[in-house]
Amino acid sequence: MINDIEKNNIRYVQNPNDQQINITPQKNDFASDKRILENLTIDPKLNDNSLHKFYNYPKYYDKAFTRDVKSDISFFKKCFQQYSDKEVKRVLEPACGPGMFLEILPEYGYFALGYDLNPAMVEYAKEKLKRSGLTANQADVIEGNMEFMKFDEKFDAAFICINSLGYLKSEEEISSHFKAMAESLKAGGIYIVEISCKCDDIKNEKKIDDTWYVKEENFDLELTWAINWYDLEQRIRHVDFHMIINDNGYKTEVEEAHELRLWIFDEFKQFLKSSGFEIVGIYNQNYEKIAENIPITGELGALFFILKKIC
Repeated sequence: MINDIEKNNIRYVQNPNDQQINITPQKNDFASDKRILENLTIDPKLNDNSLHKFYNYPKYYDKAFTRDVKSDISFFKKCFQQYSDKEVKRVLEPACGPGMFLEILPEYGYFALGYDLNPAMVEYAKEKLKRSGLTANQADVIEGNMEFMKFDEKFDAAFICINSLGYLKSEEEISSHFKAMAESLKAGGIYIVEISCKCDDIKNEKKIDDTWYVKEENFDLELTWAINWYDLEQRIRHVDFHMIINDNGYKTEVEEAHELRLWIFDEFKQFLKSSGFEIVGIYNQNYEKIAENIPITGELGALFFILKKIC
């Protein structure tokens, strides 16, 4: 899962020019190979520069970033019970991706609605829910932009994982998101945000291996998620992503740069305060509560911030 990648499998260099990635293009390409496209819910003509290509391949994303969803939901449920003013029944997930949480949440008695900016992800998640036998009264997914998506029928709780919030880079985008979420939650509602903050020393995030492998019955993946450098002035975390796909002997590669918000804890708190949220708890990846006197930096890895709507 991507939060484990950001915590455990990252290579850092101080200068983005310190490292060059040279990729040899493969002969076959998804856009021209019908066999590769079979069973994928993507539009091969999709070429929106505002969307990273990798997110147009939800089948592979779903396997590449799998996580222990049931353990996460059990943890979320405990947080809802401990911190929410009311019983949680309706749950919202911004940037829901392939819907790995949406298909499980109804097992815990929740109605779940997810939304995502990428139409390929939304269609894939819809098919996944349909195959699971879930109705729209149990779980649903729609297209939406987390920068400003809001709902008139309010939710009891919400969550966003794997640092998806980091794709909102500017102060204006981040503030807009939290204000929209505050409007979409009931008073006293809970919003769980999983992000990783800036390290005090970037060397503490440099790891031996930033590449991992996924082997399924019909395809193999080799993926690299390498966070290369911090732009402190612009508050940007620069990441190189590389994926090699071997699907029934047909190969393709995806190589692209990702820019995410470089989170600094004091700034994060200011965004929340101005939007009507307060932090009521912080937990690590083992679901252990972080003591209040511990500095919140990237040295702690990815963290779950439990936010409560206070107005």
